[in-house]
Amino acid sequence: MDQASTLSSTSRLSRTEPTRREKARGAGGQVLLYLILITLAVVMMFPYYWMLVNSLKGPRGFTANPYSLVPDTVSFDSLTYVWSTGRIGIYLKNSFIYAAVVLVAQTTINSLAAYAFSRITFPGRDTLFIVVLATMMLPYSVLLIPTYLIIWRFGLANTVPGVVLPGFASAYGIFMLRQFFLNIPMELEDAARIDGCNRLRIYAQIILPMAQPALITLGMFIFMSEWSSFTWPLVVLSDWKKYPITVGLSLFRDEQSLYWDRTFAASLIATLPLVLLFFAGQRYIVGGISLTGLKG
Repeated sequence: MDQASTLSSTSRLSRTEPTRREKARGAGGQVLLYLILITLAVVMMFPYYWMLVNSLKGPRGFTANPYSLVPDTVSFDSLTYVWSTGRIGIYLKNSFIYAAVVLVAQTTINSLAAYAFSRITFPGRDTLFIVVLATMMLPYSVLLIPTYLIIWRFGLANTVPGVVLPGFASAYGIFMLRQFFLNIPMELEDAARIDGCNRLRIYAQIILPMAQPALITLGMFIFMSEWSSFTWPLVVLSDWKKYPITVGLSLFRDEQSLYWDRTFAASLIATLPLVLLFFAGQRYIVGGISLTGLKG
């Protein structure tokens, strides 16, 4: 190898391989990034940890030291009391019914609308889609009274349909699924049409199976949102037997205001389904979000 080649190779290596100072700077940046992420994680997890600790102190442990971050003795008395004597079982059942009904309805309606906006050409399609997106800008408080008046006019106040009907469709769900459907090649739909498939069969047998990551992700978002819903059930319902867990917890706290350990225990039970759902489907959330929204 001549001198020119040696100098060229040395110059190329100096451009591609980071220097010791650059490595140290990169390592320092990684450490700082991890410190920030750990700090944010601790801050966000602390309320849940405090709720868990206070739920396991028991009545005596909580009264003796309500602000300690570690229970002296682990007791399940508060959890047992809440589950055996409270109404939390009824509230959990109602929340599950409301969330499941809205999940099925909204996934079906949103996917049909997203298929129309992404795969079917018709006059005014883009304008109508913009109008749908514009509804996302409306504050929820603005829609609350008109929605209640509509439900009341139809005689659905204080009924299960009155709780779930306003959640049957969402602009966010339509937008999310439309972005995923746009990434599916049109050639698949053309081939299916040549084989004799109509629009409904293409939607059911080709589009939906390919969109499973986005559908699962959207379904988890819908379930968590409906499970956490508080304002609308509080407005439309007047019978405590139909209350979801969010509204039921507020009543439990008022009735048992001197027993905060039981309130913490009830809150812990109320959040367990969401925590389990998150850990069961977190990989779908990350995958579904990464596969959508990249094509306009």
